[in-house]
Amino acid sequence: MFIKGNVVNNVRIKALLYSKDEFEIYRTITNSNLLIVKLSLYNKWKNDNLLFTVDPFVKVIIEENEYYYLKSNKIYQLNVVEMGGLTNTRQSALNFVFALKQIRKLINISLSDGIYIEEYGYFLPTYSGKEVSDDALLGYYFSGNQNKHFSEGNFKSLFLNENDFEKISKLIKIPIEKSETKPIAKESIGYEKKFTLTGRPELERFFNEHIIDILNEPERYKKLGIDFPSSIILYGPPGCGKTYAVDKLVEFLKLPKFEINSSSIASPYIHDTSKKVSAVFENAITNAPSVVVIDEMESYLSDRNSAGDGNHHIEEVAEFLRQIQEANKKHVIVIAMTNMLNKIDPAILRKGRFDHHIEVGYPSKEEIVSLLNSLLSKVSVSKDVDTNAIATKLEGKSLADVTFVIKEAALICGKLKLDEITNQAIIEAIDGLPQKQERRKIGFGV
Repeated sequence: MFIKGNVVNNVRIKALLYSKDEFEIYRTITNSNLLIVKLSLYNKWKNDNLLFTVDPFVKVIIEENEYYYLKSNKIYQLNVVEMGGLTNTRQSALNFVFALKQIRKLINISLSDGIYIEEYGYFLPTYSGKEVSDDALLGYYFSGNQNKHFSEGNFKSLFLNENDFEKISKLIKIPIEKSETKPIAKESIGYEKKFTLTGRPELERFFNEHIIDILNEPERYKKLGIDFPSSIILYGPPGCGKTYAVDKLVEFLKLPKFEINSSSIASPYIHDTSKKVSAVFENAITNAPSVVVIDEMESYLSDRNSAGDGNHHIEEVAEFLRQIQEANKKHVIVIAMTNMLNKIDPAILRKGRFDHHIEVGYPSKEEIVSLLNSLLSKVSVSKDVDTNAIATKLEGKSLADVTFVIKEAALICGKLKLDEITNQAIIEAIDGLPQKQERRKIGFGV
């Protein structure tokens, strides 16, 4: 054993799990795994540029010898292929395939006893020289070292495609999560009706002209040099209706939808966010034509020159830059939303990434009247309801507030045993809203 005793740099060791000449894997008392490698193996990884932009290893001196160690969070795998995997979820299986694909971009060497570090997306070789195909490696790992080959799949075609994932599931016996929206063939796109967005005529017109018309008449637009709709940013204050507008558009398009938001990709671990971003875009490209929706883009696409996250943040922005351009070439519509356009990295805002920056402010009186008429047309309404007067009171409020007011008025009337919504109930619901909000008009930026 490299470690004498049971402590290395304040990390307490419980047991030795795996040992080779140049590295060892230990279990800690907190049930995480600890990898410790000799200087010779660490230098090989450095020389082959396999540790990317951030090196997670820590130098430690043990009995005057130089080693490097890495402790993995216990929710992530850190093991050797021949130990077998713990791929009991769809995401853990996909993470493994992702790491394998990433290392193949950097080096062509046998990984039969490679070290898999899920937390960082690393798959590091040990240079043993034992030749094993990637298909065999997948089958061996996924089956917990029972199957020696991945008999139903070709590694090159594997990754985030639901049909291909069925092949993995047969080996690791986990349920397949089908997306609610099934991919449709590229040639089958066709919309007989115009897209409608009640209360937002300008945004409705923009979506029809810049997305739906292009999808409806691809050949005509191709002759004009337009192959596919450009990527779009919707920006404006919280509550102005950006998310609602995008949701209605995606519902109309009936294309596979893939989401990027803080809950789905944010991670404190180095490389983890970039890995997840890449996975979402590769999935969208596999299922193209499709839509990628990026919410709260300021959370991970802020200006690299002013961000305080160092290389980690720079890497994330760079990954988005690569993926957004590639996605547009492969028939993926990218729609992003933000409350703070001025915080976004300038490279993201350049033409060729997001060609259109659309401001969505609080609605005008005319837009509020349009939404009120639509909402009230579906319910019983008293003759004394004056939508123009109500819209005047609701100026400066969001469309979400308008919808809430009608629902609240219906509840008030229900409690009073009335069978129609009255003007007084609507006024009472309006009075229950927060009173002061900034008023902004919808506009289109360039």
